Amino acid sequence: MDVKALVCLLLVSLVTSEVAEDSCSRQLNNSQNITVLAPAGAKGEQGATGQQGLKGDLGDVGPRGAPGKLGPAGLKGEKGRRGEPGPYGERGPPGGSPPAPPVVAFSVARTANVDRTSSHTLVTYDVVITNVGGAFNKGTGKFVAGVGGIYFFTFTGKTEWKAKVTYKAHLMKNEEIVVSLHENNGDLIQHNSGSNSAVLQLHVGDEVWVRLDGDGRTLAGTGSSHPGSRFLTFSGFLIHAD
Repeated sequence: MDVKALVCLLLVSLVTSEVAEDSCSRQLNNSQNITVLAPAGAKGEQGATGQQGLKGDLGDVGPRGAPGKLGPAGLKGEKGRRGEPGPYGERGPPGGSPPAPPVVAFSVARTANVDRTSSHTLVTYDVVITNVGGAFNKGTGKFVAGVGGIYFFTFTGKTEWKAKVTYKAHLMKNEEIVVSLHENNGDLIQHNSGSNSAVLQLHVGDEVWVRLDGDGRTLAGTGSSHPGSRFLTFSGFLIHAD
């Protein structure tokens, strides 16, 4: 029997409890197998990593999670390039005729004198030559705008056939003087005629008329040599409606 077998045999005689994992084994006489307890040796070095195994089968899809919170807005991107013009659309049907613009025009005359008076006198006219639109009122002698817009007005005056006679007449708008006429015969026996005109911006309801001043003496509407003549006139028309 060699020395190692003898040591194992002696250790067997000292151990009467159950066999531990750490042991040494020696076969004697081809029939005896003796297990001997011995202290664990030092921990060996870690072995090399083995080869990666084959990829497993794809698992089932898990349930959908709750939506996350909305993240902050990103930075504004750069302005893109302008696209190419699209094709022309089909031509539409012809439109209807535009509404005709309003027509306002009047022309009136007076065939009698406007006699001297101590107060201002609104001049009326007994002959209506034209009154398209009906804006001139023959009874009052006033033009009343039924359409707002730009208007043209003109009026005339004439002195009597006498010396030292005069008159002052005015084109009026809503009690305000717009333009005026003034004639004076001086020491001569004669007629003097004059006219004046203005372009006015009128609103609906504005009034325009001719006024003779109280200190302006008489307007001559006719003459002895020309009975029925129409020397005193008042006219106007709409240039452009608002």
